[in-house]
Order: sequence, then structure tokens, then C-alpha cells
Amino acid sequence: MTDSDVLGGVLSLLSYEDLVRVGNTVDAHAKQRLQAAVVGELRAVAAEALENGETDSPAPVVQVRVHTRQADTMPPYWSARNLTFRHTDGLATFCLDASHTGLEDLLTDLTCFDQPSETDVLTITLPTGHFDR
Repeated sequence: MTDSDVLGGVLSLLSYEDLVRVGNTVDAHAKQRLQAAVVGELRAVAAEALENGETDSPAPVVQVRVHTRQADTMPPYWSARNLTFRHTDGLATFCLDASHTGLEDLLTDLTCFDQPSETDVLTITLPTGHFDR
């Protein structure tokens, strides 16, 4: 169903209200896939940080807090530069920089679906993939 002519023909039959519902459904599915990709990349970043001794605890990472950044006149965005890891032993690792990973692009894309304010913090629970802010 990715042929643009076929898709355009189907969409032309829908009312404005139906198009809005389809758009919302597509956005929800895209956001869900993007969040799954963020969780997968965070798991990889956490495992690498543990393996390289970059964390304040050797215990597995259970939760990641993602903070926002803001550049000049641009709106705030989710940033991979200042992550906080919470470990299973209760300790935390602050200010981990994962901007050199695929997480940076994923968080930029997530900002398009979930625009933060400058004080927002996104908490992601790795075992469940739950997002909270």
C-alpha cells in the first residue's frame, strides 16, 4: 500500500474527518516504532557504557532520564548529551554523553512527535520500554 497513486486514490475517498483520524493513527504508529528504536538504542548505549566502565555503578541500567537542550532561538529538543542512568542497585550515573551514537538522530525525530518544554525530562524504563515525562 505504498504506491502513491493507489494510496492517493484511497485517501481521496475519505472525508476530512476520516483523513484526520488516519493521520492520527499513522502518527501514533510512527511514534510507537520510533520509541521502540529509542529504547533499543538506549539499551545498546547503556551496555556499552557499562562495558567501558563509563558508569558510576557496574549494575545494569534500569532507567534513563533524557534532558532537553535549546540552541539560540530554536525550541527545546530531547538531547543525547546529558543522560542520567539509574542502575538496579539504586545508584545513578549523571551526565553521560551519547551524542556520538544513533540515539542523537532518534531523539531529534522523537522531538517532532513529542515537543518538550525547556524544563521537561523524559524518563524511559528500559525493561518495559515505558516513556514518562
